[in-house]
Amino acid sequence: MPDAHDYRIFIGAFPIGDLADRIQRVRRQHDPPTARITPPHVTLAGTYWRSGPPTPENEAATIERLLSVQHRLPPIELILGGIETFLPDVPVIYLRVEPTPALLEVRRVLLDVLGRDKHRHFTPHLTLTMRLTDDRTRALLAELRRTDWHTGAFTQRLDHVRLMQRGPRDPAWRDIQRIALRDTQSLRSA
Repeated sequence: MPDAHDYRIFIGAFPIGDLADRIQRVRRQHDPPTARITPPHVTLAGTYWRSGPPTPENEAATIERLLSVQHRLPPIELILGGIETFLPDVPVIYLRVEPTPALLEVRRVLLDVLGRDKHRHFTPHLTLTMRLTDDRTRALLAELRRTDWHTGAFTQRLDHVRLMQRGPRDPAWRDIQRIALRDTQSLRSA
């Protein structure tokens, strides 16, 4: 059981620019608390509990290990589209994420460094809502399935992932380290 002084970390792939802004507008409209605690992201490894104060210095060894494997992390083509839910287990609505070989390879390397996480079966997803009642979740699910978020595909190439940290008194997750994904262009020209 976590102690009141423990904190959590995760590594996520974060959409950027207009795509991130559009997703965040949906989150703010339907679940403002979730939108406030972290920007839109796909959790690739985590969440892990840690002991001690939530400072970047307490993750220095983790950061060093992550930076030492950057060359093994391929760039990710994040492919989003389709509105799904984890009902009846939990009232989460999410944007489906294509489990591409690159995304799964990044996850595999991260788990090699950080150890096994809580996911017995990894379902890559980008959470839109998680704090609604079951009934509100079902109604919103039907509504969102009539939008481009369900019928379209949204693609974005990412060149980094981010290590995030949050303590028990922190109002939101904070970015403590950017982890570059290898540049396949420079590898080909070398």
